[in-house]
Amino acid sequence: MSGQVNYLVEAPELGQECYVLHIQQDPFYSLFKWEGKYSEKRSLALHRVYPTKEDVERAAEFVKNFYISHKEQLNYLTSKPESGTKVWLDMDVIPAFDSPSIYFDYRDPFHQRLLKGCELYGTRENLIKDMSLITEALEEEYKKAH
Repeated sequence: MSGQVNYLVEAPELGQECYVLHIQQDPFYSLFKWEGKYSEKRSLALHRVYPTKEDVERAAEFVKNFYISHKEQLNYLTSKPESGTKVWLDMDVIPAFDSPSIYFDYRDPFHQRLLKGCELYGTRENLIKDMSLITEALEEEYKKAH
């Protein structure tokens, strides 16, 4: 599909309801009221804030298809690292932080979920590269619609 992404370019009014898109192989979104927090402004700059449920659903579908069609270009971990290995989390997992890292523990259900959801990276650089690639793809899709 062409032109299916319609994110907010400017910050909404304080208290306005909008949706934030969480980027991962199986993207999801959540409804929130804009408070102008740092994490919200960061999400806005990364094209993750949408005015309507329909807009965010179309963007989620676009991202899901992007993961399928660009699998070879993306650098998320596809196999289990050794326990104790430092890995980086997708920035959308904890939006208040810029690429947090953890020491992988396969016994931890949260770590297992992150691995299965394609949200872990072997290097911070690979994480940044992938998020930039997805952000650029969202920008291009937005341009097609406007």
